[in-house]
Amino acid sequence: MSKNKNVKKFLLAQILIILIAITSSLIFSFVIYKSYRDTLIENNNRIINNIIKNNPELEEEIIDVILDEDKNSTNIIEQYGISDKIYELEDLKQSVILGNVLLVTLSIILIIIFYIIYMIREHRALSKISTSINKVLNNDYSIDIREYHDDYLSSLSSDVYKVISLLKEQRDISYQDKKYLEETLSDISHQLRTPLTSMYVINDLLETNLSSRKKKEFLNRNRTQLERIEWLVTSLLKLSRLDSGSVELIKEKTNLYQLVEASIDPVRISLELKKINIINQVDRSIYIDVDFNWTKEAFINIIKNAYEYTPAKGSITINASVNPLYTELKITDTGCGIPKDKLPFIFNRFYKVNEDSDSIGIGLNMTKRIINEQLGEIEVDSKVNQGTTFIIKFYKNII
Repeated sequence: MSKNKNVKKFLLAQILIILIAITSSLIFSFVIYKSYRDTLIENNNRIINNIIKNNPELEEEIIDVILDEDKNSTNIIEQYGISDKIYELEDLKQSVILGNVLLVTLSIILIIIFYIIYMIREHRALSKISTSINKVLNNDYSIDIREYHDDYLSSLSSDVYKVISLLKEQRDISYQDKKYLEETLSDISHQLRTPLTSMYVINDLLETNLSSRKKKEFLNRNRTQLERIEWLVTSLLKLSRLDSGSVELIKEKTNLYQLVEASIDPVRISLELKKINIINQVDRSIYIDVDFNWTKEAFINIIKNAYEYTPAKGSITINASVNPLYTELKITDTGCGIPKDKLPFIFNRFYKVNEDSDSIGIGLNMTKRIINEQLGEIEVDSKVNQGTTFIIKFYKNII
């Protein structure tokens, strides 16, 4: 039988109507038959009694005629004035036949009426679905599955609603992607415009009569701006790879102390020039399952951030701890700290705590993406003029 509940209801209703019609017909026939039988018995009794009373000598002959249908009993019985009863019995037979025909006819009519009602309701349900689909084609997703609850074609309506919901979700995602792309391109354009403008100015100055010392100074500035652009493009390429899911992070058992040391090396000279003391207190026996190169990239971004906001002769301390659930790494600096109202936004792409800073504002966003991709999480605790602590947790795979 069909899986559609409404079709089942319709079929059961037809079966019920037919059963009721047949049952009613049988009951009606039984009642008429009983009435016919009782009347016939009564009629025969009257005939017999009348014969016995008026013509005792014909009793046996008349009884034989009554019991023998092949004989022409009508002429004999008419002599006694009771032939009208025979016609009444014939009328009863015709009534039984007519009653059965009427019941069957009524049943058929009811079935046709019910089927017409069913088709009308089905047409209305299909019209609603068609209207909803047309709305979607016109970018109108105002549809609610409750409109078709327990109605005809409810299964189809539910499937259509799911498809429309999926299309709506994809439309929203597409819209968000377009909006994000627009904002990203705007941010990139803004980030590139600053160093490019500076380079144009420097290039114009280099065309004038300058001393060798000044030319060297401006060339160094140009180189710095070029390095900044290169770093921005490289970072954006890395972010785009993370966003597209094309990066496959390969986890391997990694010594955390060595990973931290590898993260310090690229900025060690800058730290020394600024006289910032960096202390690696991570226990050499701690191991974590991470992608070495990408996790190093994440740590470098945090250390660079600490370097940028820590004054000369400050310090950066890195330590770690282990518990049954996760390995925790803390990177603490003695910098200027981050205002409380800006803490929720520091991992947003292109967000800068200090607008005057040379920072691009994508390092911490990349760091968060890398750590989250490895079943980790990153938090920040900071107090103005006291320093900032980045807390990284790498959760263990507990089976």
